[in-house]
Amino acid sequence: MTFSDYVLFSIFYFWASSTALSIGIGYYTIYRPILAGLAAGLILNDVQTGMMAGAVVNIIYIDFVSTGGSFKGDQCLTALMAAVASIAFGLHPLEAAALAFPFGFLGILIWKYRLRINNTFVHMYEKKYKENKAPDISLYDGLFPQLLLLFMSSAVITAGLLLMFSFNRLINFKNISALYYIGLILVIFSSFNILYKIKNKYNFIIFAVVFLAAAITEIRAYIMLILIALILLFTSNKKINIVRNKLKGSIKKGDLVYSWFIWMNYSHSCYSYERLMGLAFAHSMKNIIKKLYKDKHEIAEAVHNHTEFFNTEPNMGTPILGYIISLEEERKISRESFENISYIKKGMMGISAGLGDSFTQVVLTPLFVSMAVMLCLDKSYNLAFIPVIYLAAYILFISYNGFMNGYFQGKDSMLKRVRNVKESRLKKYFPCMFSGILGLSMSSLLFNNIRPLENLFTLVIILLAAGLTFLRRRREQ
Repeated sequence: MTFSDYVLFSIFYFWASSTALSIGIGYYTIYRPILAGLAAGLILNDVQTGMMAGAVVNIIYIDFVSTGGSFKGDQCLTALMAAVASIAFGLHPLEAAALAFPFGFLGILIWKYRLRINNTFVHMYEKKYKENKAPDISLYDGLFPQLLLLFMSSAVITAGLLLMFSFNRLINFKNISALYYIGLILVIFSSFNILYKIKNKYNFIIFAVVFLAAAITEIRAYIMLILIALILLFTSNKKINIVRNKLKGSIKKGDLVYSWFIWMNYSHSCYSYERLMGLAFAHSMKNIIKKLYKDKHEIAEAVHNHTEFFNTEPNMGTPILGYIISLEEERKISRESFENISYIKKGMMGISAGLGDSFTQVVLTPLFVSMAVMLCLDKSYNLAFIPVIYLAAYILFISYNGFMNGYFQGKDSMLKRVRNVKESRLKKYFPCMFSGILGLSMSSLLFNNIRPLENLFTLVIILLAAGLTFLRRRREQ
C-alpha cells in the first residue's frame, strides 16, 4: 500500500463514521460492510474481492443495532481491514473476516472516547454563552467534533493497517489454516443468532427450505430479488401523506429544508454523554431562530435553550423538529416561556426513539442490506446497488416527510407515524423475507464459494449451531 492509499482509507473511514456530508444516510449505506468493502476495493483496484470480503463481514454483523450510542463492534472498520487482507494477502473472504474481526473492537474505543471528549465542546460552548459572547453553535456541533473524529479515525485505521501488515510479515496469514474455520464459525453462528432473535415460528423453516433448495438447484439471487420486490410492492402502504399547506409568518420553505438538511448531516456530530443530540438540535434550529429574532442576545438565548439533553432516532423523530419550529413561531408572538416547548420535546423523543430503532435499524436496514449481500455473494455485483439505493431513498423520504408534516400537522404527525409503524405490513412480513434472503446468502457462501473438502466441517457446524439454538429456545419456553 502507498501513502495515498492510507490517506484515502482515513478519509473514507472518517466519512463513514460521521453523519456529516452524507445527509444522514451514510450510517445505513457507506458505513455498512458491503459498501466499505467496495470502497476498499476501489482504492486497491480489486472491487469484486473487496465487496466479497465486505459481504462476509456483513453477515457477521447482520444483527448490528446501535441504540443510545452503544454497539458491539465497528463493522465498517472490520470490513475495511478484511477487504485489505483479502486483496493484499490473497486470503479467502472467510479468512479475511476472521483476521479482521478483532479490529472491530477498536471502533468501540473510538466511540466511547469520542462521546467523552465531545463533552469538552459542550463545556466550551456553555462557557462562551455564560460570558455573553453569543457562541456560534455550528462550531461546537459541527467543525470541532468533526476535526476530532477525523484525527481519531485516521489514527485508528492507519495504526490498524500498519499493525496487520507488520504481523503478516512475521507470520504470513496464508499459513494459518485456523483463520478459515474461525471465519466459518463466526458466519454460521451469527446467522443462527439473528434467526433466534427474530422469534418467528416460520423463520427457521423458511431458512432451511431456501438454503437446501439453493444448494441443490443453484437458485440465482436475482430471482429472490424479484420475489422480494413483488412482496414489497403488494405489502407496502399505498397512502403517502405529504402535507402541502401554505406557510405563514417569516419562516419559508427553504428555511425548513435547510434546517432539515443540517439535522440530517449533524444529528450525531457532537454526540456526547451529557447532552447526546442536544447541540445538534440547537444547530438545526439556528437558521430558524435567526429568522424569528434580530437581536443577537435573543438569538443566542433561543439557540441555547435547545442545547438541553435530547435523544431520538434521527429519521423517525423528525416530526419533533418540525413541530418545535412551529411552536417557536408561536412563542415569538406570545412571548411565553420555553418550558412548555421543553416538556413537549422530552415527551415526544422517547416515543420516536424506540419506534425508530425498531424499524430503521431492526427491519429496514437488515432487509435491504442483506439483499445487497445476497446479490454480491451470487456475484451479481452490479445488482447489489439496487437495494442500497432504495434504502437510502426510503430513509430520506421518511425523514423529510416527517419533518414537513411535523411542522404543518404538529403532534398529530408523530401519532400517525407511531400508528403507521405499528401497523406496517413490511414489519409484519420482514421475518419471512429476511429468513429467505439469509438462507440463499448462506447457501451461496458456504457451498458455491467454499473449498469443496470443507463441506463436511461446514455441515457439522451448521448442525451444532442449529442444535444450540434449539436448546436455547427450549430453555426460554
